Amino acid sequence: MQVCVVSDYSNLSVSFDECEHVSVVQSWPGESFPDADLYIWDCSPGIDVQTHVQGKQAAQHLVLAEPERLDGFNSIRASACILLKPVSPFTLRAFVDIAVKAWELRNQAHEADILRLDRDALLQYVLEVNLKLQQYDQDRSNFLARALHDFRAPLTALHGYCGLLAQAKLGAVTVEQQELLERMLYSTRRLTRLAESSVELLGEGRFEKAPKRRPGDIEETIVQALHDVQPFVQDKAVELRTHIEPPDGILSFEAEPIQQVLVNLIENSCKFAPKGGSITIHGYGVLRNSGKRTRAAGAYTSNADGYQVDIQDSGPGVPAHMTEKIFEQYVSCSGGSDRSGGGLGLAICKAIITAHGGRIWATPSEKGGRFSFVLPLDPQTGIAGEESVGLGMETQAAVWQ
Repeated sequence: MQVCVVSDYSNLSVSFDECEHVSVVQSWPGESFPDADLYIWDCSPGIDVQTHVQGKQAAQHLVLAEPERLDGFNSIRASACILLKPVSPFTLRAFVDIAVKAWELRNQAHEADILRLDRDALLQYVLEVNLKLQQYDQDRSNFLARALHDFRAPLTALHGYCGLLAQAKLGAVTVEQQELLERMLYSTRRLTRLAESSVELLGEGRFEKAPKRRPGDIEETIVQALHDVQPFVQDKAVELRTHIEPPDGILSFEAEPIQQVLVNLIENSCKFAPKGGSITIHGYGVLRNSGKRTRAAGAYTSNADGYQVDIQDSGPGVPAHMTEKIFEQYVSCSGGSDRSGGGLGLAICKAIITAHGGRIWATPSEKGGRFSFVLPLDPQTGIAGEESVGLGMETQAAVWQ
């Protein structure tokens, strides 16, 4: 099967690694397009999509279009599947899979031509229903984004008022009141981060927002995250240990989002660790392609290109069949060991780490949950000096109870 992707965006691609007999070519607007069985049209002002679709009626067509340009494609609705931008990778891949299946069935079932009219009518009905669902989904996302945006202002004010009271700026407070105010600060800070991240998550794919990466101190970021979750840790009487080795080069990241990732993962582990259980945080340099550590048993590897953080807890493990799905939006596993948090917290973590060019995953286990992420080191920055190497071999541990 020949697939032609017509787009002026070089990163628009779909993986066909597991599909046999499928080849993909990319064409740019203004070029001549090769013959193909499936065309994926990323609409732009320079492409007359309707003319091309009408001229290649024997092929299947997926048209990616902005909602405001939808009325301009009425003439090809019966012969093309229209997907509203922004199109998530999951949605695009699902429709491409349907097209591949249709092509395979068409090649295997020439004798079923008598059913073509009924099939086309049903397909058209499905396409129209899908288009309506996409419109409803975008309206829902826009409404939630506006609501969350309005929600942040009073929440930020409430957090500021609690801060003034906790700092005794409006008068002295008792020890009990101070402890209560600290918990209120923790809760309002958590809600503020959740609201901000939810807005970002709802807008994923609608705009590009690259993180403001700067050389940072990952150990300090971890310490700040531990400070944020301290009330949660104290409530569960969880023993929390850290062992942070220095990076083997310059590690650049935006501190606040990475701190949020750490808070989400630690809170997730703390939620499922038993009362009096334990959580261990370990940071170390790795080779990203192989996943191997750069320091082990006195050995030191000079070509490290990543920094990995593992968060291990003594709670229930993550089932093997959920290690990928658990990071998707609105996906949660049922039962008392649901670690997905309703598909929001971990989805936020994945979005942040991916924006930093890193990777996040859960290690399947029947006993003990383990979440890890790796961030890339700055290229061509060299390796930390001998003093850092010596420091990295020391055990740096902190116990929070």
